[in-house]
Amino acid sequence: MIPRAARALAGMVPIVGLAAGLTLAARYARRGAAVHETGPAAAAQEPEGLNPPYDARFHFVRIRFTPTGRGFGRFGGFGRGGRGMPPWMHDYPRAEYHFLRILDETTLIHPHLDGSHILTTDDPELLKYPVAYIVEVGFWNPTEEEVHGLRSYLLKGGFLIVDDFRSPWELDNFEFQMRRVLPGSRLIRLDAGQEIFDTFFRIASLDLAPPTYPQFTPVYYGIFEDNDATKRMMVIVNHNNDVAEYWEWSDRGYYPIDLSNDAYKLGVNYVIYGLTH
Repeated sequence: MIPRAARALAGMVPIVGLAAGLTLAARYARRGAAVHETGPAAAAQEPEGLNPPYDARFHFVRIRFTPTGRGFGRFGGFGRGGRGMPPWMHDYPRAEYHFLRILDETTLIHPHLDGSHILTTDDPELLKYPVAYIVEVGFWNPTEEEVHGLRSYLLKGGFLIVDDFRSPWELDNFEFQMRRVLPGSRLIRLDAGQEIFDTFFRIASLDLAPPTYPQFTPVYYGIFEDNDATKRMMVIVNHNNDVAEYWEWSDRGYYPIDLSNDAYKLGVNYVIYGLTH
């Protein structure tokens, strides 16, 4: 990993590698397997039944949770749109399917490529995976068992990526729930000088525009051990943004390729940070 990372930071491979990766993602995304399609065929499947067995490779772990009754949309009163999916499934499965190929193309991690591993935070299996991903935390209200499981996961070295949520009240809910998980924890606002934005790709600006809801300005937060920004970050938070939306549609030409590249760079950096801290 280190030699490739060094070349990337020197500016030798990022744009070329990501452009190739986007082409690769487009090729794979157009294969006919139902699990890699959106719409009724994908929504009708039970994603937990698709979990591949543990094999010591990197797996994309998506956190499943029972949403609260707040929200709106087309799936029983929860969230926004979602093609019949609950909030925690937003952008599933195309986002991670594409992202994993970018990760494979640009690093030496060689992840498991066939989609997500779907787990709840109270599942002891979660402790096998160093990085986890959760979305729409404005609707997140974990049980006491899930709170305890996530606390154990983070304190034992796990890293949580939080994406795809917006508005002050959603941030308030997330902050409240995280204080249940890590009493006394604080969200610390991040700038581009933070280490996580220079772990593989050098991300000089955090001005990536949100793909939807342009009225919001993206803000990035971290939760650190002992609330000390010089120590290990346990949680990275993309507020007022939806990085995975760029991943999901990167093969369809809905968004400019430079914005999709920037979203992929963030994701790669997050994974590298989680694996090395």
